[in-house]
Amino acid sequence: MGNVVGRTGFHVTHEKSVKKRGAILDEMMRELKDESIERWAQRNPSIVVEDEGLNRAYVNNGDGRLVPCKDPKEVLAYGQQRLAKLSTPVKEPKLDPVTGKEKGGTTTSSMFVLHLPKSLCEEVKDFYPVFDEDGNETGQRRSRWVARDRKEAIRYFNDALKYLAKEVIPGGWDAILGADIQFSESTPHIQVLADTFAPDPKHPGQLRTEFSRAYGSHRSVRDDKGRQMSGQAKFRRYHDGLKQYMIERGWPVERDVDPLRHDKTATKDMYGAMMDKQRALDEHEQNLAVERREIDESDKRLDDQWERLELTRNELKLEREQLQKDKQKALEAARTQGYAKGLAEGRADVGRLQQAARERVLKAETVAQEAMQHLTNVQATRPLSGEQARTFFANGVQMLAATLAKSVDDPAMKALIEAKREAYSTFAWSSDFTKYATSNKDHVADSRTRNLDLLQRNQRRAERHVREVAESLNPLMDIIRPMLISGTAFLRLRTNR
Repeated sequence: MGNVVGRTGFHVTHEKSVKKRGAILDEMMRELKDESIERWAQRNPSIVVEDEGLNRAYVNNGDGRLVPCKDPKEVLAYGQQRLAKLSTPVKEPKLDPVTGKEKGGTTTSSMFVLHLPKSLCEEVKDFYPVFDEDGNETGQRRSRWVARDRKEAIRYFNDALKYLAKEVIPGGWDAILGADIQFSESTPHIQVLADTFAPDPKHPGQLRTEFSRAYGSHRSVRDDKGRQMSGQAKFRRYHDGLKQYMIERGWPVERDVDPLRHDKTATKDMYGAMMDKQRALDEHEQNLAVERREIDESDKRLDDQWERLELTRNELKLEREQLQKDKQKALEAARTQGYAKGLAEGRADVGRLQQAARERVLKAETVAQEAMQHLTNVQATRPLSGEQARTFFANGVQMLAATLAKSVDDPAMKALIEAKREAYSTFAWSSDFTKYATSNKDHVADSRTRNLDLLQRNQRRAERHVREVAESLNPLMDIIRPMLISGTAFLRLRTNR
């Protein structure tokens, strides 16, 4: 192992869509689900399924510490809590009609991959078969590198993660959503899922996106000479800082060196370095072959999906046409039922109108008959004679006094009523009453004449009302009869159709 050069560095990719975090975690923490192990092992031949149990998944517990993770949903939930603190909502990218690619939008997620240096690994030679571009074995085999001490490897990854949180990830430890140390592939490595958010100085307690400041070109980030730094310059500084950071902590890591610039006599070291690069190249070619197969399979799945989509679209069209026909039939049936119901209700209304009209006529005739009978009785009535008037007046006084006496309890009031009764009774049988009755004879005759005139006018009014009610029935029937006839005919036509 003395000829192996230990190198350190990291690779990072970024995503805008928050929804893609689930797919990232499905591969990154596949050891938590058997179905994920099986699925990703089919895609990546470098995965050694027997070693999946050695992997370690972690989630941010909310106070800046990474603790063991049991389910990728824990990582997603922590990420949603961070999203809820944004002072400005995430912007979705828009499709550029010219290039056909997404443009703009907020970069929300970063995926870091950092490998364990070869100086901390042991080589297992001829472990993996090598495939050509068509996926066929070439007969050659490539090595696998395993950690010489997994606890040592975990300490190395922890130190590297401290550097990333301090110098690279804009939100520090809080922005690290989850991490996974993987010992089950061709080289031990750590994968880190982080967001691009950091505290917003203008809104205490809230976050803002810091993607440009950390990974792109931003006016507030400048080099030692005051020039605005590009994204490439930042990454060169990040990688250089990581190497220096790990060397200071005693890890067997060297800076990038060109073996050809070393002492020409150091043939063994130079050969080892070249072989190391060759292995890396072989592994890269292997990964490209796997990706090419995945692309071909994806294209085939896409064609199948387009075919299913076209079939589904045709089925939907037929269903929509049938639905329109069913809707029209239902509308016609409802309209026909409505006409039948309306006709039945119309007939019922006509019956009620006819009955009401008959009742009005009967009532008017009854009123007219009563008025006529009353008029006849009044005309047949003769004025009272003097003695009849005297008796009627005296009896009335007695009855009125008796009624009033029963309704009061005051002795004084009872005495007053009794005095008045005696006075009016005496008056009734005196000669003064005869004079009073004679003087009012003319007045009574005039009053009787006026009453007869009023009764005769009421009688004429009642007879006229009877005629009007009877005459109003004919126009009503003239209106209703055609409506019933036309409604019946229209309903019969609808039913025949």
